[in-house]
Amino acid sequence: MLKMIIRGKYYYHLFQQRHNQLLQQDCLCDELRMKLKVKAIYHSSKAVELGSRM
Repeated sequence: MLKMIIRGKYYYHLFQQRHNQLLQQDCLCDELRMKLKVKAIYHSSKAVELGSRM
């Protein structure tokens, strides 16, 4: 059961990371682009952290 929760969190962070990267590529505003980059990095680190637990 715990493994399913960890796997769900992993896929959530992976999805959010990819989503923010796509938004960042299409963004015209530099300030928003940097915010999206920070969010993508955060979700990427969380996905890596959860991936090591699986």
